[in-house]
Amino acid sequence: MASNILVHAPAGAVAYAVELARAAGSDLGLVLTAIDFAQEKVSGGRVEEDRSYAGTTFQTFDEPIFIGSAIAQLAGHADAVVVDSIEDWSVRLQRRFPDDPVELEAEVSSLTSVMKAGMSRLILIVRDAGPAQALAKKILATLDPFTQCVVDVRGGAPKIVRGALPR
Repeated sequence: MASNILVHAPAGAVAYAVELARAAGSDLGLVLTAIDFAQEKVSGGRVEEDRSYAGTTFQTFDEPIFIGSAIAQLAGHADAVVVDSIEDWSVRLQRRFPDDPVELEAEVSSLTSVMKAGMSRLILIVRDAGPAQALAKKILATLDPFTQCVVDVRGGAPKIVRGALPR
């Protein structure tokens, strides 16, 4: 069942996000934003490969900026897509588009479009935002209307903050 879940998490791979993804099916996608710009591949910046994340194999894209299109490509076949992470993405958006709010907004809109489309279960991970806190908060406020469930796992056991998990 397609749904959008936001998971507030501590640092590191998030086992609970994997649990939510696996509950949706066996074809799993992962978008990792933590790639240095200098390491981006010339052919669009993405690397698609099977990779272990919190002990589970995902079809993975390394994508620091254009996560909406990466999610859409994975969601075309995946039962669930995990994005790690929104606060890291906000830092990278600020670095890539420091003086171009139109481009920055276009990338956020791309993510909300994918969320609206409901192509698969989408699990968005967010941690404390650090240097991009203002932008991360703005992004989270923009995503909020399209998020069916918010879960906090920073204290260990998952705590549903808003909404309900899909069955």
